[in-house]
Amino acid sequence: MRRRRRDGRGRVSAGESRLVVGAADPIRKSVRRSGGRCAAAALLLGVCCAAPAERADPAPRRTADEFGAEFVRLALALAEHDPLFLDYRFPGAPEAPSPLPPLAEIEIRAERLAAAAERAPRGGEESRLRYIAASTEALRTRARSLLGERLAPAEELRRIFGLRWTEPAFDLDRLRFRVERSLPGLAPLRVRASRHYRAGEVPPDAAREVLREALSACRAGSAPFAAGPGAPEPLEVEWLTAEAAAAATGSTPFYRYRGGGRGVLRLPGARPLRAAELRRLACHEGTPGHHLQAAVADAHFRETGWPELGIVPLYGPRTAVFEGLAAFAETLAPSSPEDRALRSLEPVVLSILHDYLDGTRTRLEALRALDFDALVPDPHALLGHADRFGVYAIARPAADPRFEEALGAVFDRSSAGSESSEALRRAIREGLTRDDLIELALRRDSP
Repeated sequence: MRRRRRDGRGRVSAGESRLVVGAADPIRKSVRRSGGRCAAAALLLGVCCAAPAERADPAPRRTADEFGAEFVRLALALAEHDPLFLDYRFPGAPEAPSPLPPLAEIEIRAERLAAAAERAPRGGEESRLRYIAASTEALRTRARSLLGERLAPAEELRRIFGLRWTEPAFDLDRLRFRVERSLPGLAPLRVRASRHYRAGEVPPDAAREVLREALSACRAGSAPFAAGPGAPEPLEVEWLTAEAAAAATGSTPFYRYRGGGRGVLRLPGARPLRAAELRRLACHEGTPGHHLQAAVADAHFRETGWPELGIVPLYGPRTAVFEGLAAFAETLAPSSPEDRALRSLEPVVLSILHDYLDGTRTRLEALRALDFDALVPDPHALLGHADRFGVYAIARPAADPRFEEALGAVFDRSSAGSESSEALRRAIREGLTRDDLIELALRRDSP
């Protein structure tokens, strides 16, 4: 303790303490011995110092299973508000919370859960926690969309599916020249494309036979991929009336998993279908497409019991992987040079749909561009699909070139040995984000 110097008037000099305990040196000594402010206060105020509080035990660390179960409960709650949100739910998945929380509460809880999963110590569960955090952020984004928030399609694509939107690079004149050469004639190109589409249509009875043969061919052609745990049963097919199809997903065919390796493909019976479309559909929705994906994912969920794998939200990173691999599965289907030329216009379609969802194209402008530039067979149905499903309509491999490259490396049927099959099955059975899939592809390609 510094000595106090007093001026001639007995005042304490500037910079010195103005606390004067008194002249009793023993008290000051006892303060110094007691070790600080608490002892001084006790001497001055005549009270006892409480002993320092014991350190409380830290909150128990949440496990990946607990994070996963909470994510599933929130996802099932959101699915009650949004019938489109959930794609698959496997037997044994956690139940939805009761009572059902409102949308705003789901969004708040999802924000907290995603942040907690991001901060959680990894402890060897890095991949699981990354997937849970990304899926919960996708759930939160979807909830905010239902509450009225509007994001640019590129940002929504990143938050929900993890994809990095890249404006498709294409030379429209070159692509159309390719179509011109494959569809010779003097009529305008749009007319020639329409004639080609109509020529490929098949009546309902013939469509059933074409689809049955295509499903068998795709399954046989993907035998190395389909072998192993979770091999699916043959895919069932249901042909819906126009009213039933409209109540489900409009004019779009769709797949539903029934559990135990069984699934059903539902198609609108009243809509004209083309043979080429049915062949692609068989590989996309059957094996090695969504039917194989659902069966393998279900088997892995039953094996591990990891809660987050008990569902597959339509709006989430796992759907980006599933849809991307199913798009590559379409390459197993035979196609004509005319159909390949018309399919090469897909980047044009993707760009038009993005601009429509972004508001930079009006509906009329988008319809005209789809009709005359992209030469799609039914522009109204395609825009209706985008209206109903939003940014999911552009969650395609071509939206993210790096992701597309990784999907191709994982699917690569030219080396469909055990290594290639294992890479594909791992991409299906585990909850992978876009970056996890790219890492998987890089490991597979490394020497």
